[in-house]
Amino acid sequence: MIYTVTLDPSESVVGKGINISLILKKLGIDSIATGVVNHKNVEQVAEELDKAEIENQFIEQTRGIKITAKNQQKLLDYLKVLKAGDILVIAGSFAKGIDPVYLTDLAKVADQRAAALVVDVPYENVLDILPMNPLLIKPNETELKHWFEKDDKEVTTKELIDMAHNLVVRGAQHVLLSLGANGAAIVNMMDALMAHAPEIEEVDSSGSGDALLGTFLAGMLKGYTPVRNLADAIAAGSDTAQSKWLTDFRTTPALQKQVIARRITFEEAE
Repeated sequence: MIYTVTLDPSESVVGKGINISLILKKLGIDSIATGVVNHKNVEQVAEELDKAEIENQFIEQTRGIKITAKNQQKLLDYLKVLKAGDILVIAGSFAKGIDPVYLTDLAKVADQRAAALVVDVPYENVLDILPMNPLLIKPNETELKHWFEKDDKEVTTKELIDMAHNLVVRGAQHVLLSLGANGAAIVNMMDALMAHAPEIEEVDSSGSGDALLGTFLAGMLKGYTPVRNLADAIAAGSDTAQSKWLTDFRTTPALQKQVIARRITFEEAE
């Protein structure tokens, strides 16, 4: 089973983990959405997920938006349900009250139970969990530059690929590098694939990264080739960016045909 974790109980039902569960469902893959949700919108979150027939087990933050240590521990205790072969997806920023080091606590629960780990958070604490060999991490260019202390520097695509490869050398099995309008790259120990995004008229880019990650993860589970998987994921992210909300996958095949993935070496990335 796949468990998606959302740790930002905002007034909106939007959450990266929730979005990934929605994308997976659209692609025929079940998941359980969990995390901590503000009491003001817990019913709305549950209703939306129930409507999509997605199982959900959220912990309710009853007072304020600062997540208590008690609720953080409740989530860790709940995740002890993980078993070998399961996948834990941790996505999005953490709400007030949650220190980024909590990422390590979550990762340890998965590691102790031989569950795979997928991470899409902005914190440099991602570097601390690399020895646990996460299945997939998804930084964007801004995050990757920050983790390598190059925030104010111009970097080439080659340098970004080299940084992603460094994360693989340090333990990540796969790094899905989101490059926004420029597409994405997937890097592992063997090689790297890059592809530019198709030309679209952007409406709202929110959720495009979640569509990219959710679609790529689904492709991995279905055994798709890396070339097809990257093209599918970029098409889903692009379609989300040109839509008012997450892609419904009706027009992604046409977009996918515009995506040409190419294999590159780490020395040749430009």
